[in-house]
Amino acid sequence: MTDSGTAGPAEVAHRVEVDGCGIHVTVRGSERGPRGSGRALVCLHGGPGVDGSGLRLMFSGLTDVADVIVPDQRGHGHSDLSTPDRWNLDTWADDVAAVIEELRLVRPVVLGISFGGWVAIRHASRHPRQAGGLIVAAMTPRLPAPDQIARRMGELDGPAAERAWLRSHARPGGQAAAEVERLCLPLMARRTPGPALAAVRAAQRHTPQVNEHFTPLFHQLDLTGELRSVAGPALVILGDLDPFVTPEVVASTIESLPARGRLVTVPGAAHDLFADAPGRFLGEVRRFVAASSRA
Repeated sequence: MTDSGTAGPAEVAHRVEVDGCGIHVTVRGSERGPRGSGRALVCLHGGPGVDGSGLRLMFSGLTDVADVIVPDQRGHGHSDLSTPDRWNLDTWADDVAAVIEELRLVRPVVLGISFGGWVAIRHASRHPRQAGGLIVAAMTPRLPAPDQIARRMGELDGPAAERAWLRSHARPGGQAAAEVERLCLPLMARRTPGPALAAVRAAQRHTPQVNEHFTPLFHQLDLTGELRSVAGPALVILGDLDPFVTPEVVASTIESLPARGRLVTVPGAAHDLFADAPGRFLGEVRRFVAASSRA
């Protein structure tokens, strides 16, 4: 399985105003989620600096278990760009809360992939009564230190990748960035994405200024305490070949799981779960959402 299954119900676009910023949101499914009483799945894209179009494609086949809601987060895609002082986890998390409130979603499952995982954890921390479940995919509550990531890349692809990652942090610049792109970025996926996903990614909207603003803060973030305090069910899904998943951070993530939390490691998958293991990834999400709905 390379891409999502059938598209299912038609997709409807909404615009949610939050403190003068327009948030573009799509809803695919029946009326049981938005303005209803059934299960909804709110999906937060990665990045930062890319839109939610990949999630709209890949999760479109899950509408038999939930309505699929995908916002372009503030500063991304068809949402308003806003300003750099608002490109932070607190604001993005509060935007998610506003979308849930505006659409009158009842205890939705909130899923965040990669960077979106941090937003999902922060939302659960700031709005603990709103979501009925949390899924974090291809992201841990904190990143390993740069030297730990470098060692991990060396283990996966040899000393050249390790040196490139270390140089990019010690002496950032054009040459170092080119080496990271050539030697390290290919480690993010072990397989090429399916044709439909590749086409969507080629057409997606980019806002590199948001990425440049927020990426330097990555290594300052530690959301382990916030994940531990989640009251509802939680699921963390990681690829066992993800270059950002070191033994140290896996141990830290397991220790920080809440009482109703579970960690799933996907064999043979790197950071890009949609490319490397879409069937397993979507299956885990489907089972979690269905179980949350029954609960």
